[in-house]
Amino acid sequence: MPATSHRPSVSDACLHCGSPIPVGAASPGFCCAGCEAVHGLLREQGLTRYYQLTQGRDAPAPEPRKDRGFAWLEPLVTRAEAAAGPVCALELDVQGIHCAACVWLMNELFRRQPGGAGLTVDPALGKVRVQWRRGAFDVRRFLGAVEDFGYLFGPSRKHPEAASLDLPIRLGICAALTMNVMLFSVSFYVGLTPADGDVFRLFTGLSVALSTAVVLVGGWPFFRSALQGLRRGVPHLDLPIALGILLVFGTSLVQARGGRGDLAYFDTLNTFVTLMLVGRWLQQRVLERNRRFLLEDDGAEGLFVRREEGERLVTVRAPEVGEGEVLVIAPGDLVPVDAVLLDADARISTDWITGEPGERAVARGGELPAGAFNAGREAVRVRAAQAFTDSPLVALLRRAPPSSGGTASHSRFWEQVSRRWVATVLFVSALGLALWWPAGPDKALEVAVALLVVTCPCAIGIATPLAYELVQARLRGAGFFVRSTDLLDRLPRVRKVLFDKTGTLTLGRLELVDRASLELLAPEARDVAFDLASRSNHPASRCLTSALARVGARFSPEARVTELPGQGVELMREGVRWRLGRSDWALADGSAADKVGPVLSRDGGLVASFALRESVRPDARREVQALQAEGLGVWLISGDAPARVHALADSLGIPTAHALGGQRPEDKASTVTALDAADTLYLGDGVNDSLAFERALCAGTPAIDRPVLPGKSDFFLLGEGLFPIREALRLAPRLQVIVRRLLVLAVAYNVVAVTVCLAGWMTPLRAAVAMPATSLATVLFTLWSLSAARERPAVATTPLREVPA
Repeated sequence: MPATSHRPSVSDACLHCGSPIPVGAASPGFCCAGCEAVHGLLREQGLTRYYQLTQGRDAPAPEPRKDRGFAWLEPLVTRAEAAAGPVCALELDVQGIHCAACVWLMNELFRRQPGGAGLTVDPALGKVRVQWRRGAFDVRRFLGAVEDFGYLFGPSRKHPEAASLDLPIRLGICAALTMNVMLFSVSFYVGLTPADGDVFRLFTGLSVALSTAVVLVGGWPFFRSALQGLRRGVPHLDLPIALGILLVFGTSLVQARGGRGDLAYFDTLNTFVTLMLVGRWLQQRVLERNRRFLLEDDGAEGLFVRREEGERLVTVRAPEVGEGEVLVIAPGDLVPVDAVLLDADARISTDWITGEPGERAVARGGELPAGAFNAGREAVRVRAAQAFTDSPLVALLRRAPPSSGGTASHSRFWEQVSRRWVATVLFVSALGLALWWPAGPDKALEVAVALLVVTCPCAIGIATPLAYELVQARLRGAGFFVRSTDLLDRLPRVRKVLFDKTGTLTLGRLELVDRASLELLAPEARDVAFDLASRSNHPASRCLTSALARVGARFSPEARVTELPGQGVELMREGVRWRLGRSDWALADGSAADKVGPVLSRDGGLVASFALRESVRPDARREVQALQAEGLGVWLISGDAPARVHALADSLGIPTAHALGGQRPEDKASTVTALDAADTLYLGDGVNDSLAFERALCAGTPAIDRPVLPGKSDFFLLGEGLFPIREALRLAPRLQVIVRRLLVLAVAYNVVAVTVCLAGWMTPLRAAVAMPATSLATVLFTLWSLSAARERPAVATTPLREVPA
């Protein structure tokens, strides 16, 4: 299949996900390295039907992790295989599943592996159930094959929230009943009267019964919220909705029992309840979908480690680790406590705790800090120097307290709206009753009920949730996933944007300074360099492997490469010694000791040198300057060396005074506290940012492949661009303006409706038309206000690029 046949003919769209390609993206045709990697795998494995199923709409793909450990999986598989019967079953959570194409891809990969008995995927909840024939299926191999495409698996912790199951059921029941009540009401409007005897009584009785069911089923969520608010002494937004439902139902019931069902408002009441449920469902739909995209964070309880117990190796949770115990750390696994290495040597990565990339070698007897990952290719034995309760990870892994500042402000605004709405509706209803009492109790009651019916809070219950849903859906398409209910209400207050450095403004990986240098290599040297680099897990080797693959370097399966930790990799071929690594080790005379980055040598002579640098996000400079141009203060807060932090700040246009290096987790938290005036947005990617997350007004992360931080964030990002942050900061104030306009329109409508009611012109038929009409009008206004045609683009994209087939 040609590379472009499955995508729309848009010049600046990513070939994998269809997202805009940031200017300066490293990979032509792709918005990020994750999309490029997954696109290549799909083509290589003949899985391009994936693109026919996505129909050009997909989320940017996270870059697949090659070093992820599976310590958590072993006890689950052991337990599954201990069960009776020839077929074993295991339920797992999955991160990143979002559409039918994901389901198809997982099923196809499952079908290709022998021994499988069945795979059930629940994309709505983000769960899979794997069934296999005992002893004939490699669960870890299957999960690894799926994770190569950017997904992540974890223990089964996701459970549907009560509301997510409850609301759709209530909405379906109420919609069905409402349509029937409306049919009965039509007969009243076209002339059915008490004089028609049994037919009139039958239709009235059915309307009462079905409306009672709607009030009980559909009204309960609003009654419950209103009662909870009253118990706390705070009028909830649902209070006017609940009062309206009860008063209109009560009055209509009185009319029906008096033999005048034709004067009741059952159809209007049913429509109102159903529309309010639609608004409530819209309110939670996108947020739940975003939360389920990620694995559930279980803090320290979600971290597993292998512990030696005599001749047995047992997988335990991190909090169970005690001082002096011997642990076995497999490749990709976490060291949960400060420990001492018992084996000859090891290679570890501390990027999760320091936020800075890079690996280092540790010799026997050396110390491994808590939070380090085994970056080598073999498992290593370590002795715990402390119990987990004394580990520095404990403070970083604790669950964040619920955000207060933004939520309180958000609640106060809607409390004021709710309180005033309730007071006004009750006042005008009482006024109508008093004004028309001289005309008789029946007429006075009819006016009072009409006032309760037509003073509809549709702007609050329907249009406002719709506006939030539309904005969240648009941000999701840009790679910005909202997780907190009130984030969009907090974002307009942001005046400072605080960035971590590595993995946030940079991509946490290295890149070649001069890519053309690879093309100048002789084919033999290029292939040897590829053989050397591809057999090492060092960040510099991974960078060179990717770059060499792009220029057509060939891999030799028979090559035997030796890695010397801290030095480089070596290969003997036809009596020639090739080395790739540090110049003082690879070169016989040290003639290129001043070279920055690894060098390739042949028998001690220089063949090529490869200057490397941290890969900065392609749109980082433009986005930083755009944020500053819009009046926002931009800060760079990092644990990296101050000199490197200042160098990056200078290249991005961030004032030196706003660039702080050498920051420990506690320092970052203190800095955020000092800067924050309930107006900071913090973006970080490592657990060293965990404490700072708790101090900022709002916080997010682009790192969804590591535990803890995504669970503490208000939002997360996909893709390599930073423009979604500016898009969110632009759309949030616009949303606030639209919501206030909706309230103004609601007030204007209700002034007219109240005037009509007080004049005695409102009838059940007119109310039945007016209430849905105003709901439809507010919805259309919301759609028009947020229509794409009225929005200016937030980011420039790249010109047309060709991608080889």
